[in-house]
Amino acid sequence: MKSLCRFRLPAFLGLLTLTAAASYPRQVPPLPHHLTLRLNGAPVLVDTTYSRIEASSGAGKVLTLNLIRADAPDDPGLTILVDEFKPVPQVYRFKEILSAHVREATYRVGETTAESMACGVNDGEVRVTAVDTKQHVLTGTFRAVVCSTSAPRNAKKMTFEGSFRFPYEVR
Repeated sequence: MKSLCRFRLPAFLGLLTLTAAASYPRQVPPLPHHLTLRLNGAPVLVDTTYSRIEASSGAGKVLTLNLIRADAPDDPGLTILVDEFKPVPQVYRFKEILSAHVREATYRVGETTAESMACGVNDGEVRVTAVDTKQHVLTGTFRAVVCSTSAPRNAKKMTFEGSFRFPYEVR
């Protein structure tokens, strides 16, 4: 009888442990936040402390991506404005018409000033691939072409590309 109790108690405790482990859903840790930026194909370090993604509230929602270079934290860096932003996966392209499109991109670092509107036709886009409205995290990619406005005769073209999985603020 004692040997039977010795067997039943460990078996019961083992079964109880398996049942308890199976009944609780596993918590998947959130993916780490990141911002990447490439200028004409070369990687650029981004200052994640000062960089921001903001979405305005109200009727004409505007999404603002503001990426600050780590080597120039006091400069405005790259700013991309998206009109009529909706917090759902969607592609926003550079267009002249202001509806669900990228309005403009600007870049200001040191003596360099560049704008997307100075380039004429622009094949850039902001592609939002995931939106976590509970954690306020946006995931996606972007591509923007800006042209120098500080030296109009030698309007230098700059192509920015990158990705983001980063918290956004609603303002």
